[in-house]
Amino acid sequence: MTFQIASIILYSHDGRIRQLPFRIGELNIITGASKTGKSALIDIVDYCTGRGDCYVAEGVIRRHVSWFAVLFQAGDSQIFVARRNPGPGNKTSPDIYVQRGTTIEPPTLSALAKNFTLDALGDMLDAAVGINENQHRPPAGQTRDPLTANIRHALTFSFQDQDEIDSKKILFHRTGDNFIAQAIKDSLPYFLGAIDEDRLLKLSLLDAAKRELRRLERQLREISNAGSDELPEAQALLQEAKSVGLIDERVAASTPEAVIGVLGPLAGADFVGGNFVVGSADGALARLRTERAVLRNELEEIKSELRATRLFRTENGSYRREAGEQRARLSAIGLFRDAEADHVHCPLCESALETPLPAVEEIAGVLAEMHQELQAVETESPKIQAKLASLQEHESRLEGRLRDNGQRMAARIRENELFAKQRDDFVVQARTVGKITQYLSTSARSADNSALVRQVEQARARVAMLASEVGDDSAQERLEAYLNIIGRMMTDYSDALDLEHRGSQLRLDIRKLTVIADTIDGPVPLQRMGSGENWVGYHVLTHLALHKWFRQKSRPVPGFLILDQPSQAHYPPEKDADDGSIASLADEDKTAVQKLFSLIAEVAREMAPSLQVILLDHADLNEDWFDDAVIERWRHGHKLVPLDWIDS
Repeated sequence: MTFQIASIILYSHDGRIRQLPFRIGELNIITGASKTGKSALIDIVDYCTGRGDCYVAEGVIRRHVSWFAVLFQAGDSQIFVARRNPGPGNKTSPDIYVQRGTTIEPPTLSALAKNFTLDALGDMLDAAVGINENQHRPPAGQTRDPLTANIRHALTFSFQDQDEIDSKKILFHRTGDNFIAQAIKDSLPYFLGAIDEDRLLKLSLLDAAKRELRRLERQLREISNAGSDELPEAQALLQEAKSVGLIDERVAASTPEAVIGVLGPLAGADFVGGNFVVGSADGALARLRTERAVLRNELEEIKSELRATRLFRTENGSYRREAGEQRARLSAIGLFRDAEADHVHCPLCESALETPLPAVEEIAGVLAEMHQELQAVETESPKIQAKLASLQEHESRLEGRLRDNGQRMAARIRENELFAKQRDDFVVQARTVGKITQYLSTSARSADNSALVRQVEQARARVAMLASEVGDDSAQERLEAYLNIIGRMMTDYSDALDLEHRGSQLRLDIRKLTVIADTIDGPVPLQRMGSGENWVGYHVLTHLALHKWFRQKSRPVPGFLILDQPSQAHYPPEKDADDGSIASLADEDKTAVQKLFSLIAEVAREMAPSLQVILLDHADLNEDWFDDAVIERWRHGHKLVPLDWIDS
């Protein structure tokens, strides 16, 4: 299945989207100045394919991008994978969003939310690339665990960043990291197709048959030793029975007969003690919790009513005091002798008034109302006190019921813990009794163990049959043959480049993960080849040859290769012109760059549409085929991250 990159997408913090599209199955070139974001593309794809940490360089991109995303073309369908930018100073984020479909438009920022785990992402990409069940088993005597090849191992053949592509020590992506080099050595035979995947299934069946044979042979030895002084399995079962409480710790049995005599009563016996309680307090505990919730709600209502009643009592008392003071003031100045005062005489000279003064009538009315209200308040005071007393009594009863409920809940919880412990003990003891019953049942046939002997013979025959089906492992022979073919491809590609040791037979040394040129003076590894031009050239032709093999054999390796700065040996950043022109270079440097780019383009055309090559570089060749392959030029303010994201 073809697995290539349809586009790389960035999301700003305010929801704007930057989409960088790529052509499927073709050469894609991004040319531009330094510090425009070209090298970050490998780190973004690496992060979105399941790398644990985000290695996008700290700076503009980490500050102004909220999510990184890659849209993959997987056969006739698409897979959209987005991961949240962990932000400056942080290594990773657990937020992963995945969407699958026939044609996918990048979702909005608001739609991005975690719906996948890192492990699930790896499993999904394994399946999308076509990685089947596999396992590399270290040779006998080596202690490292078996390795299962996955998408992360496959991607080591799809990336060449600018620090790797001109290295004389590192040929594959991340081989400088701990354990990565060994993982590549272990997984490369699978990715090349040297491992017979049907053979892996037969090896698993053979392992299971060998385990069963060892178990039966151990039983047979136990039976054969029944009359001897050693019964290791029986002794082990005796100690296990003591540890789980089936047998008293003080019981001693030194002879085989004594051990069997102690174990015998346990076989098939009802060992559950009379004090074992079968049941659960979960239902009662649930009812108590429901009751507690009801009581708490009722208590909260009572407390709320109490607060309201106390507030009313306080306000009532304040009003009564204030009204009494006002009435006392009016009485003290002698305006009215009492509530029945004469309102037709002047309150000062007591002369008769033809028309009662309105103010006097109003004051009289107010004082009368005040007097009535004071009487009503004084009448209500005993009722308020009675109400408060009733509410306080109800509150006390509820608090008591809550305390009782809490005590009963604590008791139920203790019962639950007891039930759980008893269940656990029961399971452990039942398992031990089962093992003892099986052992004694087998041992009982010691006088006639012909049935067990037949089982052992059948198991041995099955092991022999599976071993013959597995046969001798020819993977090493296939691997050597495949590497020879890849070496011839590398040699053919080297004819197009002016490299040291040109014309020598090249080969990929899988043990040392390097390129070796077999010359008339002996083998010359990459590390002993001089100049950056040679290192870059051998890196490029090795990866082109590998991907040609992967595509021809339909191997489960992503169908894309990203090359970052392959021209750097001849066109370093300090020589970069405003338009990326290489016109100012010496003739030999211009020729070398043109030949290298032409080889990449030729292989991309040859392998189309099964191989997608993404070339990131400063150089911008003035040739039609180069211009046709360019998807974006990042110069004069045009970069991976739009300037308006930075300025806003």
